[in-house]
Amino acid sequence: MLLVVFVFSSIGMVQAQEVTIKLGHVDPPNPFRSSDHSFATVFENYVETSSNGDIQVELYPASQLGAERESMELLQSKTLQAYIATNGALAQFFPLVGAVEIPFSIPSFEVAYKVFDGEFGDAFSEKIKEETGLRCLAIMEQGGFFHLTNSVRPIKTPEDMKGIKFRTMSLPSHIHFFESMGAQATPISWSEVYTSLQTGVAEGQHNPINPIRNANLHEVQDYMTLTNHLYSTHWFLVNNDWFTNLSKEYQEILTQGAERANMASRGLNRVIEAAPETGLPLLAESMEIYKPTPEQLEMFADKAVPAAKEFVEEELGEEGVEWTNRYLEAVEEAKEELQ
Repeated sequence: MLLVVFVFSSIGMVQAQEVTIKLGHVDPPNPFRSSDHSFATVFENYVETSSNGDIQVELYPASQLGAERESMELLQSKTLQAYIATNGALAQFFPLVGAVEIPFSIPSFEVAYKVFDGEFGDAFSEKIKEETGLRCLAIMEQGGFFHLTNSVRPIKTPEDMKGIKFRTMSLPSHIHFFESMGAQATPISWSEVYTSLQTGVAEGQHNPINPIRNANLHEVQDYMTLTNHLYSTHWFLVNNDWFTNLSKEYQEILTQGAERANMASRGLNRVIEAAPETGLPLLAESMEIYKPTPEQLEMFADKAVPAAKEFVEEELGEEGVEWTNRYLEAVEEAKEELQ
C-alpha cells in the first residue's frame, strides 16, 4: 500500500514540475504589426496564466534560433518545442502541403476558417503528424491573401507578368504558379527580399499586406495588384513526442491556448489591413494599386488552376491528387454552408 501511494505521489510531482516551451518564428517581435508574434504573445500569456506559471513560454522571434529549415530540425530533435512554420518551411519536410496551394480556391476568410478549422484541417494535421512527428495545434493565417507587387509595370492580366522576375519561397507550388503565368520564379530567402528587390535581383514578389508592410517592401516596389490568388497559411507546430509526454491537463492548456491565439492573430490581420498607418492606405502612398475586374481575375485563374492541378499530379502523385480533391470538396462544402 505504501508503494502504491509513493508511485501516485511521484506521478503528481512529475506533472507539477515546470515545463519550458521554446517557441520560434520568423516575424519581427511586434505583436501589433506581426500576426505571428501576436499569436505567440497571446499563447504565452494564456499558457502561463492557466498553468499558474508551471508552464513557461520563451519567445524567439525574427529567426533568432536559425533559418526555417534549421528551426524545423531543432523542433524535430526537441531542442525547440514549438515553431510557427511558413508553407515554405513545412514543404521541406511535408511536400503534401502543396496539395492545398491551389490558386483562387479560397474566396473569403469565412470559407478559409471553415476549411482549416474543420474536419479537413483536422485530417490534414493528422497527416502532418504521421509524416513528420510534428503536431499541428493551429492552422494559422499569416496575413490574409497574397497579392502581386513589382517594379516593372502595372499588372492587370497574366500577359503583363511575362518575363518579370518574381521572388518566391523555395516552395514548388509557388514557383509553378509564376511559371504558369510566363514569369520568372526566383527563390530567395525572406531575409534577403528587400535587398533583392532594391538591387533588381528580383523585380516583384507576392505576399499579403501584413508582411509587405512589415518588411517595407512598398519602398522598393512601384505597382501592386490585388489578386487574392492564395490564402496564406502558417502552421503552429509542436514536437509530438514531447507533447504526448505532458500531462493531459497541460496538453489541454496548450490546445486551448493555440485556439485563442489563432483567433486573436486573425483579428489583428483585419485591423492591420484597414488601419491608415499599416494597411492599403499606407501602401498606396508609394505604390500604384490596381484591383482587377472579375473578368481579369478569371483570366488569371484559367491559367493558374489547371497548372496547379497538373503540378500536384506530377510532383505529388496519387496521394497529392487525393488531398487536393479532399481540399477542394471541403471548400465547396464551406461555400454552400455559408450561402
